[in-house]
Amino acid sequence: MNCDTFLQWMKTHTGRGMPENPEVIDHLTSCPACRQLFSLDVCLESAIQQAFTPHNLPAGLAETIDDCLDQFNHSHPPMDLPGHVQSPPVKSTDPFFKNDTDKTALMKKSIQKQLRH
Repeated sequence: MNCDTFLQWMKTHTGRGMPENPEVIDHLTSCPACRQLFSLDVCLESAIQQAFTPHNLPAGLAETIDDCLDQFNHSHPPMDLPGHVQSPPVKSTDPFFKNDTDKTALMKKSIQKQLRH
């Protein structure tokens, strides 16, 4: 196996554990560059798996975040950032929402539900 063949194998392997293919193992043993690439891939796969593992939030965290955001929004005027053009509020054209407050409340409930799960 050469480096090009190994790279093709890297594109198709499952990324779980050590390779079982004897040619791949031999190549990793003899090629420091591919061994380093494989090691990096293993670390990356592990980090991705950890990032997408659901975590339980402490009780009340979603409500605390929501309360903090509400307090901030009520006590601070909108920020005027350099180079940022403030866009006018967009009115909902969806007949389900009577006004923007209904839409905001529904979005807030959806976010809270996601934070709880």
